[in-house]
Amino acid sequence: MSPAPEADRLTLLRRVTFDLAGLPPTPAEISNFLADTDPGAYERVVDRLLASPRFGERWARHWLDLVRYAETCGHEFDYPIPHAWKYRDWVIRAINADVPYDRFVIEQLAGDLVDDPRMHPVEEYDESIIGTGFWFLSQGTHAPVDVRLDEADRIENQVDVVNKAFLGLTTSCARCHDHKFDPITTADYYAMTGFLQSSRRQDAYLDPGGRIAAALVERHAWNEERIETARTAVDPGKPAKVPEEGSPDTFGTFDKGGWNDWFVTGHAFGDAPLQPGQWYVLGLQPRRTEHSMATSDGIARELQGTLRSPTFTINNDRIHLRAKGRGSRIRLIIDGFVLDSYNPLLFEGFIINLDSDDWQGLSMDTHRYHGHNAYLEFVDDGEGWISIDEIRFGNEPEPPWPAPDPVAGEAVAAGEPPVTDPPPIPAPMRVLAITDGTPEDEYIFIRGQHQQRGPVAPRSFIESIGGTDQEPIESGSGRLVLARRILDESNPFPARVMVNRTWHHLFGRGIVPTTDDFGILGKPPSHPELLDHLASDFRTDWSLKRLLRKLVTSSTYRMASSHPDGSIVERDPDNQLLHRMNRRRLQAEAIRDSILAVSGELDVTMYGEPVKVHLTDFMTGRGRPEQSGPLDGDRRRSIYQEVRRNFLSPMMLTFDMPIPHTTHGRRNVSNVPAQGLAMMNDPFVAGQTTRWAERILKEPGLEDHQRITRMYIEAYGRGPSAEETRQAIDFVQDSGEEGHDAHTNWVDLAHVLMSSKEFIFLN
Repeated sequence: MSPAPEADRLTLLRRVTFDLAGLPPTPAEISNFLADTDPGAYERVVDRLLASPRFGERWARHWLDLVRYAETCGHEFDYPIPHAWKYRDWVIRAINADVPYDRFVIEQLAGDLVDDPRMHPVEEYDESIIGTGFWFLSQGTHAPVDVRLDEADRIENQVDVVNKAFLGLTTSCARCHDHKFDPITTADYYAMTGFLQSSRRQDAYLDPGGRIAAALVERHAWNEERIETARTAVDPGKPAKVPEEGSPDTFGTFDKGGWNDWFVTGHAFGDAPLQPGQWYVLGLQPRRTEHSMATSDGIARELQGTLRSPTFTINNDRIHLRAKGRGSRIRLIIDGFVLDSYNPLLFEGFIINLDSDDWQGLSMDTHRYHGHNAYLEFVDDGEGWISIDEIRFGNEPEPPWPAPDPVAGEAVAAGEPPVTDPPPIPAPMRVLAITDGTPEDEYIFIRGQHQQRGPVAPRSFIESIGGTDQEPIESGSGRLVLARRILDESNPFPARVMVNRTWHHLFGRGIVPTTDDFGILGKPPSHPELLDHLASDFRTDWSLKRLLRKLVTSSTYRMASSHPDGSIVERDPDNQLLHRMNRRRLQAEAIRDSILAVSGELDVTMYGEPVKVHLTDFMTGRGRPEQSGPLDGDRRRSIYQEVRRNFLSPMMLTFDMPIPHTTHGRRNVSNVPAQGLAMMNDPFVAGQTTRWAERILKEPGLEDHQRITRMYIEAYGRGPSAEETRQAIDFVQDSGEEGHDAHTNWVDLAHVLMSSKEFIFLN
């Protein structure tokens, strides 16, 4: 069977430009390509596109489909996911930098744990930890009645996305029973959930350029100078107060001299709790503490950070705390449920905002959550501060300390606080990320019911892939171990799956058509030897750019989309044997971006907070934003448009943008009347066609036929035929219809060209 001939040069240029950059070739790019008659002209185009910033924007969108990227939680109130867009920017940067795919995987699974974090090339902050934000991009219930069930559902989604995205395997059914087709057991499933049970969501505090670290050196010196002076103002012979003996229900007194099994992020809480007799600076005032305590104001009030307790099981009706502070908060996290806006009916009193300089006895009512696992967070993420010296569990309704508590005293240096300004400390950059918590293996839930516990499943990777002799996880969450086991050279799935995804995006169909399911229920590969060859080659350096260059410069990719021999089509109607190139419709984002590019309105500014979604009158419901974004999306590329789960763009949905709830490695490709109606009637399309026509009309020195040629080149990457030119001239010069003038005719022509199939399809 002979393949189709090579596509003509302009068709090939348009195809590869869209595939690698997601945009149409410009008239200048077309002209330069046609003028380059030396050997290797096409390869030079490919290299230019792979080096373009537009490449990362296009291929990042493919990846975001896999990790169910969104910036809100959905459900009833569609609460925001803080800092989600920073993960999107991280993906774009990583793809443009051609970060090796194995490293790309590791950073998402365990970028907070790597010993050699990548640094941002310009702003010099830890890039690796940002990749872990993908864990928390899922849908979220704002007030789960059964919070333990909600945790199981959240972790199921996380495990589902990891196994589909990185391994092309479906494992969710193993939550209730052994997989009926693939060798994945219920024990495998719960062994993987333990990695998430042992991890927590965090706002990580990054230090661009190491500016916070440098400022801390100066602040420590400034503090020590004032403390040294203040020491003489306090009786040096007065012994430090001996901490009172804790009650049997004492959970934390911070008198061990280190953080031990507590967890600290950021700089605010320092290297350890303060101990009796230790000097520190509260605000600007030197003090000596007479009891052990954790404080975020021992170094500088500008510092930010969070202190988290070990995980504990709630067995009492109350949690009592002795604390003080301003502009800070205490938060109880039950079964990993983290949402800044709790439903007060279900979680009343589990966030305490501090606003007192005096020690206070505080209490949380936990009687409804006996048997649940929880941990405490002490959060200072502004210019405030917080100090805590004791935590107790009990059943009495009131805390055991008077408020304010005279026992928790401190020695204050005499005299006025220093008048010299302290060295300033910049604020950190905060990103959504994961962090380790108390190590915790999960029970197997009988028939998936969390109320029915079976045996414990120690944390490990799927046995049929990772083997039965995996070493036990000795410390921490084990996510870095999981990442390395997934990428072990004995595991063929990561390379095969990524190669197949790449093939799918270039050819419209994967070598394995079921891109997210390489199991028994998935379809077998059409060319297994080819898949193995490409996967083996990919593993040599894990370079996505090299893989893409190899594929788009192949003779298979360069084929025409039609074949002169009709009998071949009859023998291979679905083109499984690749006798020709598949015709493909552009994805929703490429269609919208093309409209902006052709109209001349596209703003190629990269990165940053998302552009608010444009709201139509029909986009109603709880959580609806108070303000609508601009109709044209501020002219930015689609990847920078806000993705609100409850208020997704109608135009994007019409062209099959997936609803972000799990991995979507293969989008639906529908062909329905609503798509044609959208191109005809959508006000965004109408506005851009007007701008396109007006731009063309303003170009000086052009005759009508030249303007028409220009529009065809911009829209389709080719010039018009003689017949197309004649018809277009007749159309724009027709003044017979009442109310139509030359301007209106040119706008209508622009609208016709944009609404055609050729505009949204690749040959």
